[in-house]
Amino acid sequence: MVYKNFPNANSALFYVWSGDSVNGTIARDGSIYAGSKSTILDSNVPFTFELNGYKIVNDSKKFIAIDCNKSSFANYLYIKLAYNYSFNTERITFRYVYCYQNQCDERALYGRYTYFSEADAQFHFVDDLQYRAKNPNGVGEGGKLKERGNSDAHLSLTDDEKKKGTLISSVPFHKIEGLNDIPGTQVETTGKAGFYRTDAGDAKSSILSFSNDTDTHNRPTLANLTGKNIPGYVYWDNDIDKPNNKNHEFANDDFTKKQPGNHYLSFAYEMKDGKPVKFLSRKHYYVTFRPIPTRLVVQYKGLDQQVISSKAYVIYAGASSVNSSLSSSASIPEAPERTTIVRMAENKDTSLLSAGAGYLSDGYAYLAPGIYKVDPTAAAPEGYEWAAASTDITNSSTSAKVDIGVNRSDTDSTQKVVTFVLRKKPTPPTPPTPPTPPTPPAPTPEPEPEPEPTPEPEPDIDWDDIPDIDLTPETDFPVKPDESSTVYVSFMVDNAALSAFKQESDQCSSEPKSAEVSTKQEQSYASVQQKRPESKRVSAKSHRLSKTGSTATPILTSAIASLFAGLAGLAESFAATRKRRN
Repeated sequence: MVYKNFPNANSALFYVWSGDSVNGTIARDGSIYAGSKSTILDSNVPFTFELNGYKIVNDSKKFIAIDCNKSSFANYLYIKLAYNYSFNTERITFRYVYCYQNQCDERALYGRYTYFSEADAQFHFVDDLQYRAKNPNGVGEGGKLKERGNSDAHLSLTDDEKKKGTLISSVPFHKIEGLNDIPGTQVETTGKAGFYRTDAGDAKSSILSFSNDTDTHNRPTLANLTGKNIPGYVYWDNDIDKPNNKNHEFANDDFTKKQPGNHYLSFAYEMKDGKPVKFLSRKHYYVTFRPIPTRLVVQYKGLDQQVISSKAYVIYAGASSVNSSLSSSASIPEAPERTTIVRMAENKDTSLLSAGAGYLSDGYAYLAPGIYKVDPTAAAPEGYEWAAASTDITNSSTSAKVDIGVNRSDTDSTQKVVTFVLRKKPTPPTPPTPPTPPTPPAPTPEPEPEPEPTPEPEPDIDWDDIPDIDLTPETDFPVKPDESSTVYVSFMVDNAALSAFKQESDQCSSEPKSAEVSTKQEQSYASVQQKRPESKRVSAKSHRLSKTGSTATPILTSAIASLFAGLAGLAESFAATRKRRN
């Protein structure tokens, strides 16, 4: 605030004291109580006062008076007065007085009230059928719409809470979820009006204006709303809260202007855990209109193109069926007049289709604007199916799509016809034989590792059980060859074998060996004998063949020597193995 310091003034006086905050009681469901001595709370609000940049007092509730003489300030006085208040304050009074020239009369500037609880209302123009589908609890007896605030039963409050005072409902401050305005219409909004509660009554303005209304706030009348011209629609109902007078209408009377109720521009709160968290200052009301519907006629035709009546069909709005039992017509009736359709809709015997799709009357469905699907459910002859009639019946769908528009003028059609005809079921195409997949190449086997040779286990020989082998010939064998270097071996053979052997041996030389050969044989024999265990040495004696035998050749002599050498080695191996075992 800025005040000019008058040069001829003797002095200026300031009187400042705490503000006055007025609040009313809030119910747990966000509703408020009308003003009364039991529901209103007054409280002082602290203030901070600054003069030309100097802080005089801070957060004070005391009364202060400041006297400024004419020389204190050359030109202007800059005053800053601040009050601290909570967000849900409905009304606050700024209280100060500024006097100049020692006069505090009509020239004094006083503090004023400030209202933080201004409110307004919006009126939405919506489809009545959609309203009933989206807000079924808002429909009362006889199909009339309930008044939004006046019908609130405040179910979450106790009886004592309800009796505390007249409740002003919070329901109208919330929009109906999913309910859209009729396309092409605009919401109508009132001007803002102050609403504050006092212990002697409330300062308020009614939602709607009326004849001889002295309130200057901009508000429509009920006739303005219900007489709205929306092409293709007719007015139906509304949920606006009304005064509790004889005709429940807005009029120039105390019921409309003074008695507490829900028909005023007021406020409410959004609650959380029983506490207010948001101030709500706009009400929402709905004025409903019904579209002029379109009658749907469905027919079936057989192979002879003759109409078949009483065949069932189903209508879908999106994924929802809107009818339970409808039958096809035997003929196509004449399209109804618009006035006839309106009377049909107003008739109390007319049923509503589900999902706000329209009406059911005289066996016909009257559809509201929207897109629908009609399915034939009658059985077809074997090998045939029902399809929507079309110039290209082969490619026609088995369902009919029906697009219902708004009947905006008298020239718009009020009837649509859907016909189903029989056609042969198409032969399903033979699925192509899938190509034979190429044979994948055989995987190259990984070479298996060659198995390690398993050593054969040595035989578990009990050498104690092996008898000593006497290799001494039956006849005497010379231990040492004689000087003739000829070894004689005695064999017990028959004459025939000996004769055969003699013939073979005669082919060999019978000359005696030289002394050199004899010496080598003797050395070899002696070497073998020395390597053997003494107990296993073979005693060979010299012996001559009997008269039936013959002198052996040098080859035979060498073979016999090798034989005995091998036997001696085998015996030596057995002995060594036995020793290791032991």
